Amino acid sequence: MKQQWHSHSFRAMGSRISLWLEYENDDEACGALRQTEAMFAVAETRLTRFSDTSELSRLNQRPEQWVPVSNVLWGMAGLAVARAQETNGLFDPTTLPALEAAGYGRSFELLPAQPILPSGSGEPCGGWRQIRFNREQQAIWLPEGVRLDMGGIGKGVTAQQAASFLSQWGACLVDAGGDLVAGDGPTGNVGWPVAISAPWSQPDETPRDLLRLWLRNGTLATSGVDYRRWGNAHHLIDPRTGRPAETDVITASVLAADASRAEAWATAALIAGL
Repeated sequence: MKQQWHSHSFRAMGSRISLWLEYENDDEACGALRQTEAMFAVAETRLTRFSDTSELSRLNQRPEQWVPVSNVLWGMAGLAVARAQETNGLFDPTTLPALEAAGYGRSFELLPAQPILPSGSGEPCGGWRQIRFNREQQAIWLPEGVRLDMGGIGKGVTAQQAASFLSQWGACLVDAGGDLVAGDGPTGNVGWPVAISAPWSQPDETPRDLLRLWLRNGTLATSGVDYRRWGNAHHLIDPRTGRPAETDVITASVLAADASRAEAWATAALIAGL
């Protein structure tokens, strides 16, 4: 049976999302790709911090209260806290106040390119240790002053869920703003041909590939301070200082079977430095 390639791209969760699916039926493949786009739209609606009406924002607006949450937010928050524990707090989902103090209070494309003065709160983070979960009520309790940012982990986990969904039809690859999740490899290949790029130096530059590899049934996540910058600041907060990380690493890529683990350890590796 002759296999056919199908691709689909759109913007969601602050990134360009690209999907590839190998399947012989055009109509079914297009339907699956559209359903996958809808999955990202639902996740963004619930998890974005840039809308006061999102489920995440409503949770953040109600400290010191038990707040019932959806399956999506419950699962993401649980994974985020688990990865914070695993990385000894170098990955921290409670850096949102420090991130806003550093100037990242709006979606990235709306931020000014000129240097800005704010450089972070200067207060250590770590509020994830005080977050409480009530499994019976599926409710989350945040202490005063602690707010969650799902950020990269939300995008990565959604990409993994998308790949799992598309795998029902055939070999697939999901590129969520450079974070890659692959299902089975396409016909005739051991995996999907992907690459780790050199850090960006200019906004209009096409980065060269540092290395290429085959990705199959796994995740390749990259965290860096080379792209999401505004003036003298960047989006990766060192939880130990509450300021943009001062690190001798520009980008870090992690290969793992689990997207939340790849995302968390890429951030932790970058913040820890060489």
